[in-house]
Parts: sequence; structure tokens; C-alpha cells
Amino acid sequence: MKFYLGLLLGCFYAVAVNASDARDVAAEINGEKITFEQVRANNRLEVFQAQQKLYELEYAGLKGVLIEKLIKLDPRSKGLDENQFLSQFVVVPFPISDEAVDKFIVSRRIAKEKINANLKQQVRNYMMQQNMSEQIDNWMQAQIKKHGVKVNIEAPIEPRFDVNIANAAYRGGKNAPVTIVEFSDFECPYCSKVNDTLYELDKIYGDKIKVVYKHYPLSSIHPEAQIAAEASICAQRQGMDKFWSMHNKMFENFRNLSEGRIKDFANSFGLDMAKFKQCLEKGEAKAQVQADLREGQTLGVQSTPAFFINGRFIRGALPLDEFKKVINEELGR
Repeated sequence: MKFYLGLLLGCFYAVAVNASDARDVAAEINGEKITFEQVRANNRLEVFQAQQKLYELEYAGLKGVLIEKLIKLDPRSKGLDENQFLSQFVVVPFPISDEAVDKFIVSRRIAKEKINANLKQQVRNYMMQQNMSEQIDNWMQAQIKKHGVKVNIEAPIEPRFDVNIANAAYRGGKNAPVTIVEFSDFECPYCSKVNDTLYELDKIYGDKIKVVYKHYPLSSIHPEAQIAAEASICAQRQGMDKFWSMHNKMFENFRNLSEGRIKDFANSFGLDMAKFKQCLEKGEAKAQVQADLREGQTLGVQSTPAFFINGRFIRGALPLDEFKKVINEELGR
């Protein structure tokens, strides 16, 4: 009997191992295995985003089931439906002050002309919903611990990307624990908008962060973006401070970046104009801009602004608090 049991367990183990191997192998050719890791190598970001979406869907479904079952374990739930139980024993109404609403609106940089009573009420409702959800989550986690519930759904591991910053302009701490790499376009209005946010981060974190600028001109919709990117590199060749002066001036004037205007900017910064014009007119910086663009495409950048914070991909001009959240996570590692 022991022999047969051992044989059965051995067969089961072999099947399990083979099944595991099969899940890791996408294909075989002449005995050579092609793994999913190889297949996904150039699509790590898209794969993670798909896995994250699946995780969120599954976790939301699991959360609904768990809340229902955890409520039934509470003797106070007799005769009450789910909403009645939550409203009586879990969720405590939390008033949202006018000051909190105004702070939220400021943090999201909502244009003044869009702010009205209706918008403020929408914000208040959203903040109330977020607070209620947080209270329910906290209750659920406490109940999971109390009843020894084992949750097997795990969030996918976020990929980290290596970005080449060897020749890129930067500011902040040279050896800062957090590096923020921005792929940007000088004609992009959202890039201009987030520029202020990045300078706010400088004030908050000082030399704890290093901000690096990489070029991603979207020439198909921004005809002056390429020449603007080249101009910033030509300025950088005369000093890092010259790059940031040109960088800021062009973002302030992103709607009008003709070559003549850019040269006027350069002249106002005290650049050696002969060297600057030679660099710009002979296209000496073109190759570096195109190298940044190709690298961004390889990394999965499709629009601007795009950021890599210690290699973690962040898409878009996020509010200040969202950047702080990621930076604080990195500082805490």
C-alpha cells in the first residue's frame, strides 16, 4: 500500500512540475524552449498593465464575496442586509469641509474657470465615497486577521526599467536616492504644466531627488518640438545652468517656439551665440534627440510627459500628491 501511495505521489509531483514548466514555456522548436520571459521582454510594461487590470478585477470580485461572508460571521448581522450592516456598524459619516474640497481642487490644478458649486459638490461626493471605502477596507482587513482568512490573490510585481541618463541634463542631488527621469516635449502643454510640479518637488525633497530630462519630441503634432529639443542640448553644452534656463523659458512659451524666438531666448541667457548657432544650424544635437526618442519608444513611452521614478513607469502629468506617494515609497525602501 505504501509503495502504491509513494508511486501515486511521485506521479503527481512529476505532473505538477511538468505543468509548471508548461506554464513557463511559450513554445518549443527542435527541443529549444522559448519562455514567456523571452516573449514578454520587449512588452514588460504592457504585460504588467494587463496583469494589474486582471488583478484589480479579481480582487474587486473577491472583496465583494469576502465582505458578504464576513458580515454573516458577525452575530449582529441577523436580519440585516449588507448595506444596513455596513451603515450601522462599519461606516461612520465623515463630513468633508469646504477647506478640504478647496485643497483637493488646488492639488488637481483644476482651471479656475471650471470651478463652480456643482464641481465642488462632485468633489465632496467623491471624497465622501473614498472615505467610506477606506473605512470598509479597514474593517475588512481587521476581520480577515480576526478570522484567519487566507487570501491567495497577489498583485503582479511592478517592472523597473533601466534608463540611460549618461548625457542627459539633470538637477538635484548627483547621488540622490530617488531619480526622476522625464521624457518630455517642449511644445506639450501638459509637460509645461507638470514642470511647476517638478519644481515643487525640488523644494520639498531637495538633494534627495535627482530630476533628469530626456527628449521625446512628438513631431507629428508639434512641428517645433524637434528644433526646441536640439536647442536645449546646444545650450547644455555651454553649462547645465544654461540648459535649465532654456528649458524653463521654452516651457513658459511653449505655444511659440519658432527658431528665431528660440535664438532670442539663447541671446538673453548670455550664451556664446556663435557656438549656439553653429550647434543648432548644423544639427549637431539631432542624433542625441533621436537616440532619446528611440529609447523612449523601446521603454514603452507613447505620450508625454512620461516618467521613470527609480525605474518605475509613471504616465502623465500627475498631481503633486501622486508624485510624492511614489517618491516616499522609494525613500522608504
